[in-house]
Amino acid sequence: MTGGPATDLLEELVHQFSDPFAFYRELIQNSIDSGSTRIEVVVAYQSAKKQGLATATVTDWGEGMNRKVIEDYLLTKFRSSKEHDLTKIGKFGIGFVSVFSCAPDAVVVDTGRDGEFWRVLFKKDKSYELLALDQPVEGTRITLHKRMGVAQYEEFAQKSAESVKRWCRHSEADIAFVAGKADGSAPPEPAAVNEPFVVDAPFQVEHREEGTLIVAGVARKLPATSGLYNRGLTLLETTEPLVPGVAIKIVSRWLEHTLTRDNVRRDKNFEKAIAQAAKLAKGALREKLPEELRRCAADPQGAADWQALFRYAIETIGLENTWIRQPGGGAIAGAKLEKCLKAHKALFISDQSTPLVARLIASGVPVIEGVASSPWIARLVRATTFQLCVADEHWIHAEPSPIPREPAFCAALLAALKLLEARPREVVVTRLFGATGPSPIVLVDEPGRPERKARALSSPFTAGGPKVLVVDPAHPELAPVAALLERAPRLAALLVARRITVAAGALDPARDWALTKWALA
Repeated sequence: MTGGPATDLLEELVHQFSDPFAFYRELIQNSIDSGSTRIEVVVAYQSAKKQGLATATVTDWGEGMNRKVIEDYLLTKFRSSKEHDLTKIGKFGIGFVSVFSCAPDAVVVDTGRDGEFWRVLFKKDKSYELLALDQPVEGTRITLHKRMGVAQYEEFAQKSAESVKRWCRHSEADIAFVAGKADGSAPPEPAAVNEPFVVDAPFQVEHREEGTLIVAGVARKLPATSGLYNRGLTLLETTEPLVPGVAIKIVSRWLEHTLTRDNVRRDKNFEKAIAQAAKLAKGALREKLPEELRRCAADPQGAADWQALFRYAIETIGLENTWIRQPGGGAIAGAKLEKCLKAHKALFISDQSTPLVARLIASGVPVIEGVASSPWIARLVRATTFQLCVADEHWIHAEPSPIPREPAFCAALLAALKLLEARPREVVVTRLFGATGPSPIVLVDEPGRPERKARALSSPFTAGGPKVLVVDPAHPELAPVAALLERAPRLAALLVARRITVAAGALDPARDWALTKWALA
């Protein structure tokens, strides 16, 4: 049986598909509708001197077709056995036509049903022959034949792989794909392309009802991506803000594609599905958000996920309900942060967990991970209105030592300072961290407890300041003195005492003479 050449209507149908490689989706859709739980796609190449032969075969193990089905539905456009059947997603009876969008030289359909086995051979001009087969065929196998060069084949194979993955990776049936090499060697076994039905988010919540599954999560990247599917096949993936800030995926038997197959029908079923997704975001997602914020804040590797969650949370549930990330991983409740900010009158930040930052956090001073230009820091500043300060530029930390270091030097320096009428009651040798700047000598109330920079660098001759004087021998300025701390502690104390007095502007003739007599005694 031979048909005539394609009509203008058929040509119009062929070219209606915006993506010529979407024919894979259409054929796989038909395979799923036929009841097949597995579909294989094999792309192969037979090399030749000028142009080789590329083939693309889609095989299923569904119910197949007998002659009546072939003639009534495969070869008659706009008639479909699927009409009014919501378990099947091809509604227009034209999906098979898409196989001609890649301009094949021939298309072969082998199929069997009810003890009948048939081959439909479509030629380049879209005329066809219907031939009876002697060998049985289980399900349906559709093979596209097209002559092309090696470079064309490699592009064809790549786009085929991308198309199958794009349109079918969430299919409810098992989809397997393989593309052979351009050298003509036999392709290996097809590999599964199916992926879990998840969104790109630190966590997701879901809603199920008859015929519909919705998953939603705070988008890692903006604009958020939304996907709509029927039977797992892609209807639309878009960055249109269907639920602002939230990545969603909806698979529903009630969603349908447009006639051109490049969008979803924006009908009442679509509106209902989006409304349910928005409800899911405002309900279960926001309820779980604080817990997930805390988890990501505490995770040393969770910085990127925390930032994404915080960006959404600060606009939806407010600072008091969030958890804030501290440098290197650590969580502080938003409500607690607000109280601490009021006590310290500043918002301290750091992009890393330094010894000073760790000590600040341990002592109850909150430090937030980030730099001044960080988007989440800007949101915090707007939310709190407090001054923004880099922790290591506003605090000084003297490392506590379980065993007193250089006791002879410390005793000598303390004696010299008392002679000069300075106010420290103790001298300690240890490492300094934070905003010490050019000074290797500071004042603290207690080693191990961070001190504000302004107070730590106050004059030891002024009343009301800290009483423990800390000397850091590792500071470059004290390099010449460091070697004397143990060998000549009194001489080292003299040099340091003179340095302290000069820096404080307190070296008058009387103190200079007193220090000289002490050194000569």
